[in-house]
Amino acid sequence: MLMLQCPDEGKPNQDGLASVFEQMERVIAALHEDKKFIYIIIDDISFLEVAANGSSSDVLNLLHYCHTLTSEYGCAFLALGHKDIYLNGDNAAVILEMEYYADILVRAEPLSTGLAKDVHGQLMVSDKETQHQHGISAIAPFLCQKQELA
Repeated sequence: MLMLQCPDEGKPNQDGLASVFEQMERVIAALHEDKKFIYIIIDDISFLEVAANGSSSDVLNLLHYCHTLTSEYGCAFLALGHKDIYLNGDNAAVILEMEYYADILVRAEPLSTGLAKDVHGQLMVSDKETQHQHGISAIAPFLCQKQELA
């Protein structure tokens, strides 16, 4: 597992996310030779922007490169983005790019009817492949309950 460390305060990251992609590509190529199925998981896209010193274009480039790896090596790519962070201005391109590359899109949303005592939100799942093959919108809502830890 590769872990990305955010740059130290005051020290610029000269190569953006290019070195991260190069590390990812080396690891994926080695795992691909071992015939292992590979998942590329980015837990929060907004942290990449922090690591790239606020450069949305570096994040967009990394998303594009990760998508090319899925074609080249047959791996899966999963990225989490918080839409509320990217709603304003130039940052909206990051969410649009993620939605463009996604085969399956999962959105966590509040209930459209408002708050409920036992249900805290819903997941909306859409599968682009089903939509393109059958010409229908394949959106399935799942209601979510917050789990209490004892």
